[in-house]
Amino acid sequence: MEIKPIALFHTRKKNPYEAARQASADLSSEIGEIHFYSGQMFEQALSDIEGFSHLWLIYQFHQNENWKPMVLPPRGLDRKVGVFATRSPYRPNSLGLSCVQLIERKDLVLFVKNFDLLDQTPIYDVKPYVAYADSVPEARMGWLEGVETSRWEMTFTETVQADIDFLNREGLTEISNFIFQQLSFEPMNSRKKRIEMISSEEGVLAYRTWRVHFQIDSPQKLIITGVFSAYSPEDFKHSDLYKDQALHQKFLIWKNKIEKKSN
Repeated sequence: MEIKPIALFHTRKKNPYEAARQASADLSSEIGEIHFYSGQMFEQALSDIEGFSHLWLIYQFHQNENWKPMVLPPRGLDRKVGVFATRSPYRPNSLGLSCVQLIERKDLVLFVKNFDLLDQTPIYDVKPYVAYADSVPEARMGWLEGVETSRWEMTFTETVQADIDFLNREGLTEISNFIFQQLSFEPMNSRKKRIEMISSEEGVLAYRTWRVHFQIDSPQKLIITGVFSAYSPEDFKHSDLYKDQALHQKFLIWKNKIEKKSN
């Protein structure tokens, strides 16, 4: 059977590490857009969809080229389990299933939030979430039984918030969302995340060529204490591999001005 995409998903999230692990775990406020192809009678197919609050999306994990029979879950177990016992994207047919919240429809575009898809994700089908048929309160969760599901609370210092606001204005819009996604659950798990624990209460999270310092304030509470460039002065003398040296230099100049004003 040959299946063809009916729509494309549009979002600022372009890299796998920027997406939520599950749609319900999306902590960003971003609105994603599902653009249906024209000339396919999809205007009629979308009739009456506005009455539903949530939708099931069937789509392709388009950035995955290989599948894995055993995968390491992002949370909970420290051992591999069968891919069919997980929501991992590394599947034989690269098909994904997510439940998203519908905000509104405008012609051939659906606006949704609370999603875990990436930009340019091909959409194969859309179905309404129906509570009486889809919700199973007594369902068992296999190896997920007992896994810690409570989120860590996070606060940002004023300096960090100012730094993130500056980076957002300069186009690095996903850094705060990445921090929440990575540190909201098991923030000290350096085996599954790009985290280096400096001590039992202090760590550093890597985001591309940036570093985020955090401290454990109390049980289930973190303080984000710093955002820093990972480039050394020597790094700027070499080729711009990640095409972001200009932003780092602008950030360092801005930080230097702020520090001079405060002194």
